[in-house]
Parts: sequence; structure tokens; C-alpha cells
Amino acid sequence: MDTPTPTFMDRFLRALHYAILAIEVLVAVALTALAAGALVSLAAEMWVMASTGRPLTHSEFNVVVGGVLQVFILVELFRIAISYMRHENVIPTVLEAALVAVARQFVVFEGADNYLQTAIGLSALLLAVALSWWLLNMGQACALDIND
Repeated sequence: MDTPTPTFMDRFLRALHYAILAIEVLVAVALTALAAGALVSLAAEMWVMASTGRPLTHSEFNVVVGGVLQVFILVELFRIAISYMRHENVIPTVLEAALVAVARQFVVFEGADNYLQTAIGLSALLLAVALSWWLLNMGQACALDIND
């Protein structure tokens, strides 16, 4: 049985497929490098703070906690990239990353001139992301596999 000779379009689409795979791998590697860099930076900050032997100020504490949460956000983004590469449903992971990102803003929230407006805005954003996740979960959209 003869196999048909691939056309120009078949070869072009195959090349595009490999280019997209390469981009996906590069994004995953970049996220890994960013997470590693954030961890090293966080460890250096904590070392400096611990070696001084003095209690942390409020702003220093926010820097440390913000750094920890930043690493978690990078890990969530890496999980999104891996799920995307495996052709899995990324909706739950994206919403989890969004919840972590908004929660990070709450944890490191500093008073500003428009404190109340900023707090209301962050609250609305957190509520919107949580409600979206809940509605998608109730509708079983978070459990769907895109390969089905």
C-alpha cells in the first residue's frame, strides 16, 4: 500500500506544530528559571534579614511574604504551561493562579491615598474570581478534559 507523499501544506503544518512545541517548552523553562531566581532572591533577602538580628518592620515583612506568594504564582503559571502542553483543561489552574495573585495583593496591601477604593476594588476582584471558579465548578467545566 502506497503512502501519499506529504504536500507542502502538510510539511508546513508539521513545521508549525514543532515550532509551537518549542515555544511551549521555552515558556516552561523560562517559568522554571523565574521561579528559581525568585527563590534565590527570597533566600538572600531572608538571609540578610536574619543576619541582622533585628525584628522585621511591617514593610520588610510584606516584602518577604510577597516574595513567597510570588513564587507560588510562578509555580501556578508553570502548572498552567504543563497542563496546556498535555492538552488538559487549564481553566481550574488559571483560576487557582488568579486567586493566589489576588490573595497576594490582599496580603501585601499597603495603605494608599484612596485606601477604601483600592480595598473595594480588590474585594470585588477576589469575589469575581472566586465566583467564576465556583460557577465553573458547579457546571462541571473545571472537570472537563479537552481531549474528549
